[in-house]
Formats: sequence, structure tokens, C-alpha cells
Amino acid sequence: MDRKRFARFFLLAAAVAIAMLLFRHWPKEQTIHYVLGNAAPHVEELDARWALVSGKGDASGDEPWAREVTYHYAPGQAPRVVTHEPRLADGDYLVEVELVADNDQKSIVRKHVMLSGGVTQIELASYDPSAAAAATTVPR
Repeated sequence: MDRKRFARFFLLAAAVAIAMLLFRHWPKEQTIHYVLGNAAPHVEELDARWALVSGKGDASGDEPWAREVTYHYAPGQAPRVVTHEPRLADGDYLVEVELVADNDQKSIVRKHVMLSGGVTQIELASYDPSAAAAATTVPR
């Protein structure tokens, strides 16, 4: 009788272990904060695209996008922090964020981000396209 109980316990333990391994790779709700900070009044659009980085190490940008989101804002109405809750599995991702600011000025930011089920912040305040355009404009 003890052998039967041990065999059942062993099969149950093995099934639980396999399920836990597979569960890590299942998509789940992640919380992403795109921090615009002082750039927020200038941002009129935020586009974010997420690609899982393959085990090869570096992402080339050719990976298929797992998730994409676009936020549109009236001039001066973008929040300082934009929250996005995509369903993505834990892992290493390439995120590409395109910011469109006043006068259709664009800035594209690419970052590697490790998702692990917690809250992830992506700092974008220093990528204000309207400030970059102003800095490169030569006064007459």
C-alpha cells in the first residue's frame, strides 16, 4: 500500500513541478510606468512596442512585436506618468517607445527591460522631442 501512495505522491509532485515551470512562461498582467516627467506638457502621442528578446543575447529590432499600445493626448494634457498593463510573460524585452511632441517632433527610445511580475518604470523625461528640436534650432 505504501508503494501506491508514494507513486501517487511522486506523480503529483512531478505534475506540480512541471506546471510551475510552464507557469513562469505564461503571459500575465505586468505594470509599466512610462515616466514623462517635465516633458509631459509637450507630449501628444506615446507609442510603445514590446518584443521578447530571443536567447541569442541582443535584439536587432526585427523581432515580432508581442504588444503594442498608442496613447493620444490633447496639447498640454499628457500625464507625467503613463501606466500600461500589458499581458506579457516574464523575461527580457526590447521596448521601443516613440514620443510625438509639439509640432510633430519625434523621438524614438529603445531599451532592454526585464519583466518579472512587478512594477517596471521606463524613464522618458530626458527624451523630450520638443526640447531636442529647440536645442538644435539655430536662431536667426
